[in-house]
Parts: sequence; C-alpha cells; structure tokens
Amino acid sequence: MTYSKNIYLLKEYIKTLIATNTIFPGILPRKWGNEFSRSELDAIYLGLKFVLLKAHPLQDIDMIDHFNQVEEANLATLHWFLSDHWEQIVTLLTFYPDLDESYLSN
Repeated sequence: MTYSKNIYLLKEYIKTLIATNTIFPGILPRKWGNEFSRSELDAIYLGLKFVLLKAHPLQDIDMIDHFNQVEEANLATLHWFLSDHWEQIVTLLTFYPDLDESYLSN
C-alpha cells in the first residue's frame, strides 16, 4: 500500500462514518457492509499522524493532546478521536491539498 493511500483512506473514513455531507469532492463513502479492515485502520492512523504534523502547535493543542492518547493497538479510540476533531482535520486536509505528495517524500 502506498503512503498516499493512507491519506485517501483517512478521507474515505471521515466521509463514510462521520461527515455525510460533501467535504471531499471525488471521495465516495464506502458501501454498506464493507467495513474497514485492521490494516486499513492502521494506515488511517499513520496517515492521521502525518496530517497532524501540519497542525498548529498552540492553536490545535487540544486535538494534538487528544491524539497522543489514541492507542495504535486499540483503534476504537481512533473513531472517537475523529468524531471529536473531524472538522479540524478536514481543515488541515483542505488547507494542505498536496499532503499526498509530501507524505510520499517523507
């Protein structure tokens, strides 16, 4: 799996399970019954970790602190984190539209 797929999966997860309105043009929600696999959730976690590097350290301190409490081994907490902070994450993803390319260079 390429690293840019991690960012795409993050967008797809937000679109499917959290924000049903049009926030990412071209990203379709997953069809009913097609759950995210463990490896996809791991990829979403890694993509999110990269996206949060673009967060403002003071302005987004609550989100960053909350993410530090998300355990990679227990990804159920990932869903609740995304539910709480999806709007800030969408802002980061739209403010930095070339994250896919910069993710690949890291």
